[in-house]
Amino acid sequence: MNVKKNKNAGIPVPAIVWWVTVAFLLAAVVYPMTVLIANSFRAQGTASFDNYRRLFSDPSIRKSLLNSLRVVVPSTVLSTALGVFCAWAVVRTNVPGRKLFSRILAIPYFIPPFIGAISWTFLLGPKGILNRVLMDIFRLSEAPIDIYTIGGMIFVMSVYRFAVPFIVVMPTMKRISASMEEAARISGATPLRAMLDITLPLLLPSILGSMLLVFLFILSDFGVSAVLGAPNRIRLVTTEIFYLINRPDLPDHLQIASAYAMLLTVFALGGLYVYRRILKGSRYAVVRGESGGLAPASLPGAAKWGLFAALCVIFLVTTMAPVAAACVTALTKTWGIPFSAENATLANFTGLAAIRNISRAFRNSLLLAFLSALIITAVTLIVSYMAVRKKARGVAGVRIMEIMVTLPYALPGTIIALGMILAFARPLPYIGISIYGTFSILLIAYVARFLNLGYNNITGAISQIDTSLEEAARMAGAGEVRTFRDIVIPLLLPSLGGTMLLVIAPTISEISLSSLLWSVRNETIGTVIYSAMEEGRILREAALAVLLILLVVIVNFAAHSITERKDRYGKTGDR
Repeated sequence: MNVKKNKNAGIPVPAIVWWVTVAFLLAAVVYPMTVLIANSFRAQGTASFDNYRRLFSDPSIRKSLLNSLRVVVPSTVLSTALGVFCAWAVVRTNVPGRKLFSRILAIPYFIPPFIGAISWTFLLGPKGILNRVLMDIFRLSEAPIDIYTIGGMIFVMSVYRFAVPFIVVMPTMKRISASMEEAARISGATPLRAMLDITLPLLLPSILGSMLLVFLFILSDFGVSAVLGAPNRIRLVTTEIFYLINRPDLPDHLQIASAYAMLLTVFALGGLYVYRRILKGSRYAVVRGESGGLAPASLPGAAKWGLFAALCVIFLVTTMAPVAAACVTALTKTWGIPFSAENATLANFTGLAAIRNISRAFRNSLLLAFLSALIITAVTLIVSYMAVRKKARGVAGVRIMEIMVTLPYALPGTIIALGMILAFARPLPYIGISIYGTFSILLIAYVARFLNLGYNNITGAISQIDTSLEEAARMAGAGEVRTFRDIVIPLLLPSLGGTMLLVIAPTISEISLSSLLWSVRNETIGTVIYSAMEEGRILREAALAVLLILLVVIVNFAAHSITERKDRYGKTGDR
């Protein structure tokens, strides 16, 4: 094989790039997690199992674990049921506005859940808009609905995570063969009966996979539980770890938090393993072939418009109501007084630019998002290409590299942040440089956390490139590097741009990592909003939340548009 070599060292150029990437992932992923595991077995400076014994004897830790189960299980079931129902309505029925609903029902996926939780407090908090309306109507002295409860967490997590099964199941449902449903309908089955008896069993692997994704997302959630649990001191596993980390008065507090983090890691990795097993076994002939274009079931008029009304209510509850509440609150002059022309103002927005830490937070978040996206795109491009092609000599451990890239995304951000604190709290060995409390530790944490987003997107894009193009370049005398630069990179440009936007969106709104790793002059948008919430600055919190929602939704829709253009280009090229 013709491999271009470095003239100075005589080592293949792909091997040099590969081992530099390996070194980076070892420092950003493996080293922090190794330190975290080691600390979980240390108590009073010696090796011990005391931290793990404490997990099952400390009442507060046991209670947080029980609270997590009480929130995660029903939220997962409700999210999955709602998402599958919406996917069925949009794909398999003639409900009016199907194409529009397929887009707008996915919006909650773009909105950061902790911002969604904050938005719901503007509606159902003690002085929330909806609570005030109910108090006026029924002449109540106290708010009738309390969102700062386990039930409030279940509700908010469900309405923001249902978009995951909706997005995952909808494409699979479109590809299911029409023949079996057509046979059921010919035999007299109603559309709902055909869906329950035919479609649902065929969708089961996809539904189970999306359910496990929802389970992992909710299990690792920090923002919603921090926003809705703090007033009544309801702690889940992630918030309990957060409070343990911030308890320097407690002996071995970081080591206890490490042990608790390892317990949560076992659940997360177990869920990831089952999810991957389901994906491997979910390929059936029934979702292949050309017969997937089944015409939507023709519902009678009353059922059709009833379903339309149900989807409108779902959109109103999951998207419009909380976003509108945030906007109204952000435009309010005095919180707690009904919104009116006299009580309206833009000062909550215009005043943000004058606050130094807020303008700095926006700059930091945008710079972190861009740099993270750039590094992740470069690193995952290398790992993905080697994983898919497996041709360059001088490289090894491709499978291990894939695991290193994938695992951090399955872990809660609080665990990644704890690993960073333990690994980098002291100056780095040999070089003596300290990155704790700096911009750099945030950047490393962001990169480690979101590597999997880039890997999944770029791996799929590389798999679609015909290898004959690269083979033709090599036959013409081009080496590995020249072929990669002149053939592969130009074909991947739309995917690389889309990958950067996919990474930018969650990094802009990140909260679980930032809340533990930020420092003075290194604030992020998420930490500023969280601080405003803790300080009771409702109007500032609302204005920041609205700006962040707009920013994240715009970035996500830009990524979606790039992906759609890429898909259309690919289909045209195939013809």
